[in-house]
Amino acid sequence: MKETRQIIIPAKTEIQVIGATCDMCRNRIKEGLYEVNEVTINHKKGQDYPEGGSGTEITIDMCGECFETKLIPWLAGQGIKPEIKEWSW
Repeated sequence: MKETRQIIIPAKTEIQVIGATCDMCRNRIKEGLYEVNEVTINHKKGQDYPEGGSGTEITIDMCGECFETKLIPWLAGQGIKPEIKEWSW
């Protein structure tokens, strides 16, 4: 027969992202059930080897309105023309 003892293991606490705020206008980034309106701006820099790696990642949260009315015009002023693709399924 095995001897047993009771140990108390505390509950696990997780942090879940439930929304984001635009870093430019400070408004909550709107999401809808069937609406797609996402902007992804990030930069990863570091070393990546088969046995492991490390580095940093810079992420910016931005709403679609600021992307279209602030960032795109600024990029155009720098001589950058965005590539626009249409999609459907």
